[in-house]
Amino acid sequence: MESLLPYIGADRHRLQYPARGLEQHGVRLSGGSDWPVDPLHTWNQVRTAVDSEGDVATEGALYPELQGISRASSLRMHTSGSAHQLRLDHLTGTLSPGRSADLVVLDRDVARVSLKDLGETQVRLALAGGRTVYEADSAAGRAARGTSGAAAALDAVHGRHGACGCGTSH
Repeated sequence: MESLLPYIGADRHRLQYPARGLEQHGVRLSGGSDWPVDPLHTWNQVRTAVDSEGDVATEGALYPELQGISRASSLRMHTSGSAHQLRLDHLTGTLSPGRSADLVVLDRDVARVSLKDLGETQVRLALAGGRTVYEADSAAGRAARGTSGAAAALDAVHGRHGACGCGTSH
């Protein structure tokens, strides 16, 4: 908010993420981050799509009552929606026969935890292609805490990151 509000003003700032309106018109949403500009914090992003104001509504706060989406829509946006945007939805994004077993085991039920606590969700175990790529209680997991190995894990299993068109292998 601090980086954009001074340039576009409160009225325009409130309208910059029209997720509900787009969803109501049949647009397939995808979630992600423009990291390194914003923190790479997936669970805060999932929460923000539902409750766009966050903890404190201030001048220029977004309109969750108009544009916030359901928790189910936000989770779908950050899983199958992102896989679709990256042109990987034939491989991942949903747990379905014939698709890669890319999944995480979390420390809480993200469908039921309070929105306030959703942003604090931690991954306990991550599988990519059915192979364990992260275990929170292992020595490697403790060393990697606070970092994201998702791109490397997907690259190792799916063989490329270039589905997004950036031409790089991460």
